Amino acid sequence: MSSLALPRWIAHLRRLAEPAAVSAAPLGAGALDVPFRGAVCGEPVEAPAEPIGTGELGLWWARFDERVDVDEILAAPTDGSLLPQGLFRTIEVWTDAELSALHALWWLARDRQRDDWRRRLADARDWHLLNTQPDNATNRPWALHVFLLGGTGECIHYAETLLHNCLTMTGRPDPLSAWILLDAARALEEEASG
Repeated sequence: MSSLALPRWIAHLRRLAEPAAVSAAPLGAGALDVPFRGAVCGEPVEAPAEPIGTGELGLWWARFDERVDVDEILAAPTDGSLLPQGLFRTIEVWTDAELSALHALWWLARDRQRDDWRRRLADARDWHLLNTQPDNATNRPWALHVFLLGGTGECIHYAETLLHNCLTMTGRPDPLSAWILLDAARALEEEASG
């Protein structure tokens, strides 16, 4: 992606997200509501008594709880994705969880300056370009910034489709998608500032 395109993406995502990203109501992220709201909305979060250390939920909690073993989560046996699909998850539910995990891992790799996690993230992103479709998710733009920052035409197309899908029903994002877009814009700003 050209350096000129990044500011335009940031402005576009903020323009879409900011009007809807004001709700104090539950975001509809289920078990992710608490760690996601803490990470993205800036709300205070107290880590649970026992660390939550599995799947995408573990990666979101890892932003607040250093007891979560991110390396163990990333070591789950997969063909290239971060999370195993498992026996009981439909492709849509799994893709949503997987992209959420990519979203959280981007921040963890950046904040903890872990190049090995950045490489794992890039490998998983590239695996998705070959093996999943962005419309397999449940219309949430998780990891949009991860794909945009990949910079290839395929990555940008994947990101554009994630964005399109969250706007399809009403022409604007629901509150959870708005916060996801706002967080993606923030990630792009972090990347642009070096």
